[in-house]
Amino acid sequence: MPAALAHATTGLDDKAVRAIDRDAQLAERIAAREAFFFKLKQSPDTRGAIRLQCPAAGPSPSVTCPRFNQVHRITAPRPTVVDLTNPRATAAARAAKPTVPIPPAERVRPKPKGELPRVCQRTTITVHPGDLGKIDKYRQDRYYLHPSWHDVYRPVRANTEGLNGRAKSHGIDIADPRKRLAHGRVAQTILPALMIATINVNILSSWHNATGQTPIAEPEATPEPTGHTPPPPTTDGLSPPRQ
Repeated sequence: MPAALAHATTGLDDKAVRAIDRDAQLAERIAAREAFFFKLKQSPDTRGAIRLQCPAAGPSPSVTCPRFNQVHRITAPRPTVVDLTNPRATAAARAAKPTVPIPPAERVRPKPKGELPRVCQRTTITVHPGDLGKIDKYRQDRYYLHPSWHDVYRPVRANTEGLNGRAKSHGIDIADPRKRLAHGRVAQTILPALMIATINVNILSSWHNATGQTPIAEPEATPEPTGHTPPPPTTDGLSPPRQ
């Protein structure tokens, strides 16, 4: 991926992320990234492994890669006439696809196949859970700042800010120390927990008043049979096995 696209989000603050709709250049770079993404060749199996395809491979490549053409000995296509008045035909033309940048020296002296990345040696690779090591935790189903990412992020962000607004409202005001005058770490832990419980009750009450429905509690664990008295614990403090 070109450096300008790979580092398009480097150093962005929260304000820039929320105002991406007004930043045409950033939005264009985020959209341009998609052509360089791996293509999902096979969905996760029972072990969670997925198979990914090089974006320059397949019958409908999304990029043009000089290294791919050299390694797999792809001959140059015959010149064709492109109807520039047809947007679909223009976008499908090979010359219209973005080019994967490779070092200039590699164009003159290609690297041995064994020194290239795995995906360059073959057209597809298999990625197992944990293959990325420490950076595996940064994997996500939706690409950062992609429209599909915003579709999930915005409702979650609005819900979080709504809960923060309730906690900071005049009725609760969890940040006001005058609402938590008790001393000690234990008291300062229990009191905010009670405040959060109060917020949850208020949310249920507001939902009930708005919808007219009554909240239904989750089913509890199966109670002990009537008249059954559990035996006393054993000497090691553990409950005896059920007969």
